[in-house]
Amino acid sequence: MSGGVEASGDRSVAAGGNIGWVSTGDHVTRVERATLLPPEALASAAYPGRLVNVPRRHAHFVGRRREIALLDEEFDVLVVCGLGGVGKSTLAARWVSGEIEDHDLVWWINAENRSELDAGLAGLAAAMQPALIDVLPQEALRERALQWLSGNDRWLLVLDDVSEPADVGALLARVARAGHVGHVPRAGHVPRAGHVGRVGHGKILITTRQAGGWYGIARVLTLDVPDRSESVEMFTRILTHTGPRDTSGTYALCATLGQLPLAVAQAAAYCAETRTSPAEYLEQLAQYPGELYEIPVEGGVDGGQAVAWTWRLTLDRLAVADPLTGTILRVLAWWGPERIPRALLERLAPPLSVRRAVGRLAAHSMVTLHEDGAVSVHRLVQAVARTPDASDPHRRAEDIDAARLLAEEALGLAAPADSAEAGEWAAWRILFPHIEAYVQHTDAAADTARTAALMDRAARCMLGAGDTLRAADWFERVVACREQVLGADDVRTLGSREGIAECWAREGHLGESYRLQEWIVADLERVLGEDRAETHLARGRLAITLRHMGDMDGAVALLEGALAGLERLLGPAHRDTLRVRNNLGVAYQDARRFADAIALHERTLAERRELLGAAHPETLTSRLNLARLYEAVGEAERAVAEFDAVVDDSVRFLGEDHPFTTHLGHVSPPTPPRTSAGPGQGPRPGRPGPPDVIAP
Repeated sequence: MSGGVEASGDRSVAAGGNIGWVSTGDHVTRVERATLLPPEALASAAYPGRLVNVPRRHAHFVGRRREIALLDEEFDVLVVCGLGGVGKSTLAARWVSGEIEDHDLVWWINAENRSELDAGLAGLAAAMQPALIDVLPQEALRERALQWLSGNDRWLLVLDDVSEPADVGALLARVARAGHVGHVPRAGHVPRAGHVGRVGHGKILITTRQAGGWYGIARVLTLDVPDRSESVEMFTRILTHTGPRDTSGTYALCATLGQLPLAVAQAAAYCAETRTSPAEYLEQLAQYPGELYEIPVEGGVDGGQAVAWTWRLTLDRLAVADPLTGTILRVLAWWGPERIPRALLERLAPPLSVRRAVGRLAAHSMVTLHEDGAVSVHRLVQAVARTPDASDPHRRAEDIDAARLLAEEALGLAAPADSAEAGEWAAWRILFPHIEAYVQHTDAAADTARTAALMDRAARCMLGAGDTLRAADWFERVVACREQVLGADDVRTLGSREGIAECWAREGHLGESYRLQEWIVADLERVLGEDRAETHLARGRLAITLRHMGDMDGAVALLEGALAGLERLLGPAHRDTLRVRNNLGVAYQDARRFADAIALHERTLAERRELLGAAHPETLTSRLNLARLYEAVGEAERAVAEFDAVVDDSVRFLGEDHPFTTHLGHVSPPTPPRTSAGPGQGPRPGRPGPPDVIAP
């Protein structure tokens, strides 16, 4: 006997601690490395009383009232999923901090992989019975924790940053519904308001970027970015935490960051530390995006990760399963963030391959996939994806530039050649935000002939919609590119210069527009010759400016010459010929040659109906011009009837948001002439109908 430890019987051995090996004689089993277990190890896991392990990740938490209310509802297993950096862990920590009084055990486990999950469960068992920490292996401790969770209630388990549903499948199978047995509140415990009837449930809250694979396992709450006002409030709290600071520009900065909580917290912490105002940070972000995206948030959300690193692990995993996911994400970075048509992406690879890749990105919360197939992506994900970083295999400069060219090519192939018809205009409305984003994100120095062609078509679409100032800016960039790539005398370069002149004219700068158009006509005569269709069309457009300047005789002479040339070169029913004939009819009307004007407009209307159809805006333009003519010659009832019919047909054929329909809303309807007025009291020059869009 030694130290109170006894053994009895022949050749018995007693040990009061760990021993190496022992032999007691004949016919014995040799024991090596034996461990003496404490009494706690021989019993089931002990009831811990009150045990809490929750990280403090919500010091600057704001808003999220709807999400908190959803978490307050009854659940067994709830998954909060969303983009990395959107605040899933912060939301969970905030909500769980309010649940501590209603549960005997609240335990937080970082569960990015199965090893971390097992270690977290082992840590739970060790916290229940600290005497077992150096006694039992991790596997045994993990099993004791699972046994306790399966046999008890009034606990809340948080599994943070789970990568795949399969990683937690075994745990959920054993303990997910254990809390339904014996929901008995603690003696004397009064549950918080709104919690009656659910106190004591064993519950599991999971945060993850994986949006798919939870069907039949758990309820899913998809977390989006907070409202702009909430982001501004969080930014301001962090910025002013240590004293007053300049908060000007906060709203614009949060908008640029897309209200992503991680990015907002990072920017606010940086501004507070470096005494930088939000407006100054915004300027620095435009100049040094790569450097600022790499700055971590010390002690902040998502464990101090930098924005650029937040999605790295997800992309690594996706790239192994399907390299196309990385290509698609880099291409998406060059377009607008909202509702990108999936048809654009299906030009990159076979449609089924694209659908699978987009589905994988959506399942990991990197993109949002809408019911109609459109794709949305957070603007900050885009910004990081198009910012080169030699240390990141997903952001190599050559891959980003290749993706840019693919994005441009897809837009060019999808953009309609025109925007007049209803279907064409609808397609332009969908594509234009993505063309505009592409233009904003690219350097003009990198523009190619293909870039210029896409921008030229888009600028003409803007011009048709009345957005003349922006169209002029785009035309100027196109001209600069085409002069460099194609030459100053190329017909396409001159055509884009005409676009600038048209914008100037519509803005009322008639003198500048006229001088530029004169130079263009002279250049076309020199480069192509005087009797070419392009030259005649340019003269016709010069005549329109003359008409607006009040020179009716000069306008009529130019238009008559241009019409004769086009009828000879293109034919009397060609679309460009009909445009010039329409404008000649308007010039005749302004010159009070009403009979000639009516004859031309009636002929143009008939041929446009035959060539373009009754629903085309140019056909409707001819009808509108005729309505104005009827008003001018005193046929008021006929004018009013035709005008109303044009309005009705425009809405029916084109829709209320088409530029032609919108224009009609700003046009005064015909009114009966005064009693003393005769046929000579026509409308002012320039009043009839919308001008035809300039020809490409």
